[in-house]
Amino acid sequence: MRVFSFWANWHLIADEETESVDSHSTRLRPTDENLPGFDELLSDWPEPVMALYADAGSSIESITKTHATWRPGRSLTMRYRIRACDGPLHGSNDLVASVGGPGALVVQGPDADIAMWVLPDDPGLPGLRSALHVPTVQAMLGDLGAEDNVAFTRMRSYRPGRRAVVQVEAGGSSIFLKVVPPTEVEELHRKHRHLAGHLPIPDSLGLAPGLGIVVMNSIPGVELRRALRDGAHPIPDAKSIAGLVAKLPEPAPEWRSKSPVEVLPGISALLTRLVPEARNRIEGLVSDIGPETGSVTVPVHGDFHEGQVLVNGSHPVGLLDVDTYGWGRPGADAATMLGHLHLLAPGCRGDAIGLARGLNRHWDTILDPVALRLSIASTVLGLATGPFRVQSSRWRAETLARIEVAEQWVQSAYRLDEKNLIVASGRSHDRLRR
Repeated sequence: MRVFSFWANWHLIADEETESVDSHSTRLRPTDENLPGFDELLSDWPEPVMALYADAGSSIESITKTHATWRPGRSLTMRYRIRACDGPLHGSNDLVASVGGPGALVVQGPDADIAMWVLPDDPGLPGLRSALHVPTVQAMLGDLGAEDNVAFTRMRSYRPGRRAVVQVEAGGSSIFLKVVPPTEVEELHRKHRHLAGHLPIPDSLGLAPGLGIVVMNSIPGVELRRALRDGAHPIPDAKSIAGLVAKLPEPAPEWRSKSPVEVLPGISALLTRLVPEARNRIEGLVSDIGPETGSVTVPVHGDFHEGQVLVNGSHPVGLLDVDTYGWGRPGADAATMLGHLHLLAPGCRGDAIGLARGLNRHWDTILDPVALRLSIASTVLGLATGPFRVQSSRWRAETLARIEVAEQWVQSAYRLDEKNLIVASGRSHDRLRR
């Protein structure tokens, strides 16, 4: 790990810069008095990033914030896409900077140390560089008995320090490498092997324990999310979608999954920091939803939404990302799917509302309708943090719109007026598209 110091007047420089650009937008930015360096990492030209590039001898042309993970009072992790015009870091790079977490590099400031890494050198995912390196992947697949030559690798998804998915093209077909912290790889491998005989999930072909890599086969099909968005693919009926999680076998006793209601305290704390003007509304929602009741647990996927389902024709053919599979609350998977669908629907050419209505009717026959709607409200509140997380230019307005949708779901729990709720939900998002 390399450590070096940077500027002497961090806050003075940052304050002068932001005031000259847009003092109003600066005042609207969230703050965290318990995280020195927080304001700087959220700025448009973060001084620690500029210091790192200057030390490397590279000149920055542009910085784009692409992702933020904030745990108030504990950590902020930012991902940037940076374009440099010269030096060893020329071209486009993805860089991650974090206050409150480990890094491959540490930039020392007057009030905080900023941990950084340029992808793929994520200290929490030591196997990521290997998963993207063609000769290493070729050797890994050879150890598993594969004979095809690896043509290329491509990162499909990435959560700093937590997980990544790398697509490997070999012999005209795809294999996927899931990269997680090495301490989690054995359990992930076991989950895939446990579920493969029951559901159409990618099977684990093997693992590299020291690197935290699970090798998985691919499943031909189109994401249900894409099918709904483009309207060019048939949509499976509601019962066949619901049937994917209805067939989940019993997990190992230690595999646990939290419900949308159970994670609500942390979500509401973040939301009140993001949009403090909505504090009373958020606290009212938390009070109306209440805690998770009952002690019954059932097998759940844990993150069941339209992006996790593969379809072919009018049939679901695959279920992805089983990391969160375990014992959970009845209705957790249903609430997660319905919450996602209702936020996705306004931008879809396909019939997301029709699918949501069908799923709602189906799950109302086997679940407590009131508890289901309160859990959907919790899901939507969790998704209300999404616009900030992806650093949308309109994240504040989008966050408030999603809080409004959650309020409608709570009202619906006591009216059970599904048709009016879905129409109102679409209207709230239509306002953002004008």
